[in-house]
Amino acid sequence: MISLQRHVVLVTAVVIVSITLLFAVFSSSLSTLQFSDTFLNRNSLRQFHLLLPATAANLNLCRLLLSSTIAGYPEPILLGWDGHGEYNGTQSHLFKISESLAYLNTLPPSRDDDLVLLLDAYDVWLLLPPEVIISRYHKMVEESEQRLRKDGLFAKQNGGSDIRHSIFFGADKTCWPDDGRRAACWAVPDSSMRQKAFGPDTDSWMVPARPRWLNSGTIIGPVKDMRDMFNGTMAMVHRVFDEAYEFRTSDQYYFQEMWAAQEVSRMRLRDGNVQLPVLGRDQATGDEIYGMVPNVPDGQRTEYHVSLDYRSQIFQTSAAYAEYLVWMSFNHTTAVTSQLPSQQPRLDQLQLPRDIATSVPPFGKGVSSEAIPGRYGWADMMLGVNMVTQTVFPLFHMTGDKGLRDKWWPLLSFHPYGKALLSARRESSNADVVAQVNGVKWTGAGVARNGSLPVSTRGGAWSDQGLHFSWDDVCAEHEDGLFNF
Repeated sequence: MISLQRHVVLVTAVVIVSITLLFAVFSSSLSTLQFSDTFLNRNSLRQFHLLLPATAANLNLCRLLLSSTIAGYPEPILLGWDGHGEYNGTQSHLFKISESLAYLNTLPPSRDDDLVLLLDAYDVWLLLPPEVIISRYHKMVEESEQRLRKDGLFAKQNGGSDIRHSIFFGADKTCWPDDGRRAACWAVPDSSMRQKAFGPDTDSWMVPARPRWLNSGTIIGPVKDMRDMFNGTMAMVHRVFDEAYEFRTSDQYYFQEMWAAQEVSRMRLRDGNVQLPVLGRDQATGDEIYGMVPNVPDGQRTEYHVSLDYRSQIFQTSAAYAEYLVWMSFNHTTAVTSQLPSQQPRLDQLQLPRDIATSVPPFGKGVSSEAIPGRYGWADMMLGVNMVTQTVFPLFHMTGDKGLRDKWWPLLSFHPYGKALLSARRESSNADVVAQVNGVKWTGAGVARNGSLPVSTRGGAWSDQGLHFSWDDVCAEHEDGLFNF
């Protein structure tokens, strides 16, 4: 009898311990589950919000619209069109912050798990379908969680929220505005790229630095977290705006200050304090010059779940990077049969990534046209490749040298067939679902809010005021520069 009682007690203890462990695992993952149930509900329907801060049409906006239409994206929503909003976009880049926030504030709580892709309107091209970006976004969330766990930070409460990553900006190889005293230049995390990615002198001076500084021209994240982050950035604008500061109207400056405040707060949690770096000496006084920390009042939220796309899985910038980028096709590459773990395959040994190979290319839509090649898949197309990370990037952001917009536009595979592909996409673009990833269906936000359109008006954009502009409204006068370059 005593033996039986001991056995029951032992079994009960094991059950209690098991339940406790399961609860601990569940609790540690709770923050991941809270911000997006798209990871769990494989039969859900979500909206994809493609947002472009833009005040007027020009050739470069139309290049983005053409590339996004051909790649299968929903019609974008233009923010601040014609100078509308709190800040006139023809005079200040701050309209990107105010009008993005205004748009996000119009969305009800039922849209909190939708995905937002916010892009600069005049120097970005979309090269691969939405499902590639969405699936890579999910992958980046998972990878960043592992980095936070390694640092002992994941899911800890700090700065007014739990620490995690759900919002990703593009990554720059230089810090701009380039005042080295700013925490946005010195307090940011190390890059996730390998340490000698750009050779033995990597990180020893500016140009061969690994990308680790925030670029505000490309942002992706869920509606709720983006709304919170834009609120925090707008609060930063109101707190530190200085009429005498040279870059007072730079949206990037304020996004960087918001992010720097997050990282300084995490630094305090992880290390117990913040060790300000000595950056040099004042030439006049000889006093040491120390790094600064952002101006954040006590109790102000600082955790906004922000990180960077360090390895260009979604966003590829070009400043100090152009020499490491190549346009190539994969129809004659040969898979490597054996490779040392420390070696990367040569470019001619790269294989087309599966997420691209399994998506439908622009030339495979089944639209009959003599002007469009019949059998022309992704492997036959010129795709942009980052030679350092060996990533085929789905989006190209021409930071720095804007001359690349004219120089590299003819390299895009769809360029000779642009007009025919545009017509084909306008014929077939009224479908609600623009992507399906892990069973979750994504629809375009513009059509979802405003209804379907006749073929003659498709291929354009929506304003944030609910007005629709057809392709001809926005881009007819720029077609010569698009198709006859």
